[in-house]
Amino acid sequence: MAHLKHLTALAFASLLASTANGEPLIIESFESGDMSATNAAGFDWSRNNRTSIVTSEAVVYNNGDRDVAIPSGRDWDPKHGEHSLRFRYAAGSNMSEQRFNLGGAYENLWLQYWVRVPINYYHGQSSPNNHKFLSIWMDGYSQHGEGATVVWEFWGTSDGSSRLAVSFNEGEAGGKEGHQQHHDFISPADQGRWMEITIHLKASSDTYTRDGIIEMWRRWENEPASEREQFHKRTDVLLSKPSSGPQGWNAGYFMGWANSPYSRSTEWLIDHITVSEESLLDSAGLKAGLSGNAPNPPVLSVSK
Repeated sequence: MAHLKHLTALAFASLLASTANGEPLIIESFESGDMSATNAAGFDWSRNNRTSIVTSEAVVYNNGDRDVAIPSGRDWDPKHGEHSLRFRYAAGSNMSEQRFNLGGAYENLWLQYWVRVPINYYHGQSSPNNHKFLSIWMDGYSQHGEGATVVWEFWGTSDGSSRLAVSFNEGEAGGKEGHQQHHDFISPADQGRWMEITIHLKASSDTYTRDGIIEMWRRWENEPASEREQFHKRTDVLLSKPSSGPQGWNAGYFMGWANSPYSRSTEWLIDHITVSEESLLDSAGLKAGLSGNAPNPPVLSVSK
């Protein structure tokens, strides 16, 4: 059955490209109901790879418009608005991943988004048990690029909990540093909770200077922004730019390969993604005008 998309001022905000006055490069809350969000630099979502846009009631987009009712026993309530991006790991399956291209290349990059712990979360118990969480690179992922790559992965424990660590490839001018700064991340007791992730990456000033920055913070829903907990901090790393191609952070993917498959179908939700060249640490998590406190915007309805 055809569904009705509501293109609101909120959805339009996901297409913003202005960096003037510290405005974000893009804010994406999936309120367009598809993967069309872009900006002047050419931000672009890749095809859905076991991901889909959902409302609390249905799948509405998966490489094309859909109208598939939510199965019983699921919970797709978004963090913000009416939509979120679902990552589905079928029982025994290793993959669910959403790639993106930032369009431009940014030496100093901030990324902030909300992610919900699956309602039945329990880390897989086979070995190896590391799962991808977030990866960002310049001209190519890991050894496929001349520039640097940074990867966050979470590792399982015997009680179904997970610890988050970061690793990075310095680029062709350097080497690779393995997983480090392991930090307690989530447990089965956190099932269904939303958390805000904030990432800061700064490329090295030149090919050989170890002044690159990797930082990551987490706070749970209902915790004040002032209480974000920093999991990872390195300010002395080599994150070299390629000799040609994107001169900064250019692409990445959310979630990805899970080495230790979940024993039951497991679904993550991601919502309200903000990308900026300016610090997002003063953000309350939802930008002004997108928090629900602003006057209701006019609504344009488009039949599909």
